[in-house]
Amino acid sequence: MESWCNVNFIWDIVLQAAQDNFESQKLFFKPAESFSPYYEQSFSCINQKNVDSAEIEINPLMRFTAIFEYILHPDVMNLVFAEQRQFILFYFDLTAHILAEIDLCHGMTKREFYIRKIRREVLDGIYGETAREGMEQLKRDKQIAVADELLRVIEVGSSVHSFCHIMKQIFKGCIIYQSRAHPQKLYVYFGRERDEQLQKQWQMLRETFLPLDIEVKEFWAEHFGILGVDGTMINDAIAIF
Repeated sequence: MESWCNVNFIWDIVLQAAQDNFESQKLFFKPAESFSPYYEQSFSCINQKNVDSAEIEINPLMRFTAIFEYILHPDVMNLVFAEQRQFILFYFDLTAHILAEIDLCHGMTKREFYIRKIRREVLDGIYGETAREGMEQLKRDKQIAVADELLRVIEVGSSVHSFCHIMKQIFKGCIIYQSRAHPQKLYVYFGRERDEQLQKQWQMLRETFLPLDIEVKEFWAEHFGILGVDGTMINDAIAIF
């Protein structure tokens, strides 16, 4: 049964924000001026499902009273450290980010930790600019899938199987053919028009996952003709190579 409160704890907020194109480092946590004692999130609507702003108000006293009760006390904020109020807000944001990361690591397996680390390394350019640019074009769940497959490559080595597996996840409906006469040759049919975003994704997967001795030819909107397969033998819709 679906819970009527869709986002509650700060780790919920961070995960949902990533789905809404707000990476955790872009979020700015603020102590809410008005909040419910039963919920950590303090959105304008308690049933809000999406993160629509980088500024996030939270109830810091639901679970973290021992950490925040002194510095957020009205007397401290308005009297003792009134001139340092801006500093206190930045301190609060930093601490909230640390607590969110601790939350997210609870129950995490070693493999999940490695996957998150690889994802961050790819986005930081450690695997090269092509990989970074391609990864940036993907949503977070697809980035995780790429990092997961990349970890598998690190563990067992590069293979056509790994390449085909990740291609099927990123380019839904693509078809990959392997030449019988020349097993080192692959033919990839995408079934869609090529654009800059898709091209960067494709280049990233090709350079990151394909073994060096594999040759690949790509076909985007038009399939190449196959004798005996009527769907590929349509006039003016056949790729020639």
